[in-house]
Amino acid sequence: METLLSQAEQLQLLLAASRSGLVRKWSPETVSRSLSWARFFRRLHRRLGARSGLLRAALQRRLDGAGLHLGHLGRCPELLALALLENGALPSAARGRLLQTLLFPDSQEEEEEEEEEEKEGGEETPSPPPFLPLLARRKAASRLLLGHLGPEGGGGGGGPAEKAQAQLLLSRLKVGGSFLLEQLPRGPALFQAVAAALLLEPGGGEAEALLSWLLLEGCEARLADFCRSLPASLAASLCARHPPLLRPFLGLLAAWGARLHYDPLRGEWRSSNGAEEEEEEEEAGSWEELAQRLRRLAQEPRLRSEVWAELKRLRAQEGDFAARGLSVWTDLLLDLEGPQQEEQPTLL
Repeated sequence: METLLSQAEQLQLLLAASRSGLVRKWSPETVSRSLSWARFFRRLHRRLGARSGLLRAALQRRLDGAGLHLGHLGRCPELLALALLENGALPSAARGRLLQTLLFPDSQEEEEEEEEEEKEGGEETPSPPPFLPLLARRKAASRLLLGHLGPEGGGGGGGPAEKAQAQLLLSRLKVGGSFLLEQLPRGPALFQAVAAALLLEPGGGEAEALLSWLLLEGCEARLADFCRSLPASLAASLCARHPPLLRPFLGLLAAWGARLHYDPLRGEWRSSNGAEEEEEEEEAGSWEELAQRLRRLAQEPRLRSEVWAELKRLRAQEGDFAARGLSVWTDLLLDLEGPQQEEQPTLL
């Protein structure tokens, strides 16, 4: 009995450490060991269901001194995971191991726990909800999607951090639906998670829910922020994987281009001169950014013909000029035509 009580006392030390700066020194192996301890405490809680009331009372008295109760034993894996997900001091490698464990739990360990529960008579004690769905219903999912993974993913959409975010987002969508997206503050972290999820799962109900959220009528500003937050290569890959995104994205780029004006003294396209120049520059993007995004779109075989057709349509609307400096679309076509000459007819 004393051994059991002393083991339960370690719960307070484990939870305290998970919330402190001590995790700066944690390795992936340390995270795995801490989660093993958490599962041990959950099994201990299940065993108590078949033990005498005297033992339970003694254990509760021991836990009272640490401000804990028996229910904390049963929820230890969830409490530990939440604390670690919210602790910015956890190193990226250790955080990756944590996410891997949460997203892809060891089925053998789960089966062993179930068998042990049956032997201990745990069938009379209500089992806690499955590990990952419980996390997905709690604020850990939101905090994770809002960027608690740190900057190591780089916004490219294909790194381990982005894939982990995408997996968690897709899991949450399966459980609770797309209303989760409306509950999260709009920002680069959310947009990167959405982009990674669309790349990870190009088809299916969750992808459709994400596309519907992005393309919702009346929410053009959200789509603009989404496209602006993504690198040109990632935005092009998304449009190639999900054709419904291309037309709105081209419309956004057309609006950006319409805000540029030619400066004959500098021989370049710039935003309007005046007090609003800096604000417009930030909203519209520079000539270089616009050209880069269109060039990357035109490099996608599935998109090339539609991108070129749209640029020629925009040029025709402005007068179908052939000389530089008269139409931003003429100049863009001339600049883009160079790398494409082997595949496209000459402009003039």
